[in-house]
Amino acid sequence: MQEPVLGRKRESGFAGRREGAQTKLPEVYLHPGQNHIATSPAILKMILGSCAGVFFFDRVLAIGAATHFMLPRHEAGGPSPRYGDVAIAELLAKLRALGSAHIEAKVFGGASILSGLRDLHGKGFDHVGQKNVQTSLQILEQEGIPITDKNVLGDLARKISMVSDTGEITLDFVGTEDGNR
Repeated sequence: MQEPVLGRKRESGFAGRREGAQTKLPEVYLHPGQNHIATSPAILKMILGSCAGVFFFDRVLAIGAATHFMLPRHEAGGPSPRYGDVAIAELLAKLRALGSAHIEAKVFGGASILSGLRDLHGKGFDHVGQKNVQTSLQILEQEGIPITDKNVLGDLARKISMVSDTGEITLDFVGTEDGNR
């Protein structure tokens, strides 16, 4: 998968303001292991390397949510939203408790940003980013949630935002084409 050039944006013109609005929306930055549901308009943001980020949007209720997780599956120890299977399940349960029945997902991240590990890919070694993405896609398929936007894998980190009540996505790549910052 070839990555777009550094700094390229999709759905540009976003800048955190609504057309005609005088006030800026509040911003919520999610660190690894965090989930957030925005029941009032906000900008949900994260920076992803090998971590995966899943944004959820319900067009009917005009609410958005996001999770930023580091590892694919909870195996041992206490369950934590640092794991994709735990984070996604928790967030979906909370959305459904709010009455959300028209959930769609947008999946991002899973880059192989460490150049030393890239050569191992394809030799029986799947990097953690690839496993994070696979876990996201599997769970969403099992839950019957459509994926309406996806930008995954590659060699570059991503800076990603979603406007919670419109589902509008902004994506920037961080780094250079050779993976160095």
